Amino acid sequence: MLFEAGAVAALLRITQRLGVLEVVNEIVPKREQGPTVGEYMLLAALNRALAPCSKLAIGDWYEQTILKRLWRYPKTVFSSQRFWDHMDRMREEDIKRIEEELVLRVKKEFGLDSRVLLYDTTNFFTFLATSNDRARLPARGNSKAKRHDLRQVGLALLVTRDFQIPVLHHIYEGNIPDVKLFPAISQELIARFRRLTGECQEATLVFDKGNVSEEAMERLIVENVHFTAALSANRVPELFAVANDKFSDIPGAGTRAFSTRLEIWGKQCQAVVVYTESFFTQQLFGVTQNLVRCQRKLAELRHRLSKRQREHTRGKKPSLKSVRQQVKKILSVQFMQDILKVNIYEKNHFPGISYSVDHSALRKLSNKRLGKSVLVTDQLDWTPYQVIESYRNLAHIEETFKNMKNLHFLRWQPAYHWTDQKLRVHGFYCVLALLLCSLAHKTIRQAGVNISLPALLKELSSIREVALFYPPGTPLKSHITLSRMSEKQKKLTQFLEVQEIMKSR
Repeated sequence: MLFEAGAVAALLRITQRLGVLEVVNEIVPKREQGPTVGEYMLLAALNRALAPCSKLAIGDWYEQTILKRLWRYPKTVFSSQRFWDHMDRMREEDIKRIEEELVLRVKKEFGLDSRVLLYDTTNFFTFLATSNDRARLPARGNSKAKRHDLRQVGLALLVTRDFQIPVLHHIYEGNIPDVKLFPAISQELIARFRRLTGECQEATLVFDKGNVSEEAMERLIVENVHFTAALSANRVPELFAVANDKFSDIPGAGTRAFSTRLEIWGKQCQAVVVYTESFFTQQLFGVTQNLVRCQRKLAELRHRLSKRQREHTRGKKPSLKSVRQQVKKILSVQFMQDILKVNIYEKNHFPGISYSVDHSALRKLSNKRLGKSVLVTDQLDWTPYQVIESYRNLAHIEETFKNMKNLHFLRWQPAYHWTDQKLRVHGFYCVLALLLCSLAHKTIRQAGVNISLPALLKELSSIREVALFYPPGTPLKSHITLSRMSEKQKKLTQFLEVQEIMKSR
């Protein structure tokens, strides 16, 4: 018989070091009958990390892992109804207390570098019916998965720069835009982290320009929270217009920067204008594609108007106003109003258009705008390189969100829950899964093994426990062992102390 062993054992060892079961069961106790609340939450987290499935199927998955041997519960106790009953025991306050206690234990057991903290948000679509009014969290908004037809739930994460260890999280309504969420939620997360660790006075919060607003920045400054963020071109057009000969080379392929002091939000800050060749190429490619699309749409509009005039077809005659609206919609794509010059005219009482590319505007855009971004920080002693590197770390949290949306590991979906309370619990064990995997990844990387998180989980998941049974009376003794492992897998199991779990009975 074969059982999934390597990844389950590695993550179980992490939970032992943190005392996850003890923390959850102390905060959410129940009478000693069957699995504890902690075991239900831990099983859900392990399943999310390694083989995401619905609660209807989680009992079958449990039976195919070493958990069945270690916990000795029949799979029937992990039915969907029993799961939901135990999820009902967890209040929002309990989730916060558990998370905060785990932060302290992570800091003590694994170390927690809080000098730079990354903040970002994402959302996950659900299949909750519009008529279901039992939940307020799922709502239609700007879906990052382009599923605007479905209700979605938002997730805000605060993670460390190194290894993207989730520190704190917040589940919020899917129709709240980032710029409205950030002022309050960033303050709450930072305040909780400061209260827990006594740190964050020197920590720098890094976030993207979608979160920047007057209210948010003023709050951060009042609370003395250091920050690094990006600014939109509309906010500081004079910085985007800085001549290229004022830029200096920065370590990193094709990167140049210009640094200056900037008085903003009533505080002296450092602004760094960054030019990157790769970013320039990406933007130029996007502008070219959009230019082709807009020209095609303008040509189609011109052809329709010309054909309508020639054939005198019935129906409402287009007006200059309607044509202007159509042109405005076509040119609403970024930069197109500056590059494409459209002339809307009336001939023989019938509207028409002509258009051309403004090549001087295109050259100006290429020379002064494309490839550039502006970063702002209150860390005046940082070098431009430090500012750029701190902001580029946001790419790591984006990778974390991608991991939570893939099909094989750490997946948030499916989330078949119909109340806000259960959706919050679902978010809790999904983030717990991310925490366990991030700590396993940190352990391996610090041991000198260069491997990505998905690759680590894949290697560990292929390690199986083999139960060999022999008929009575034969000289061979039935026993349990691990499947044959590669040299890399042997190292992984050694560094993650998998044998400590395998010896358990």
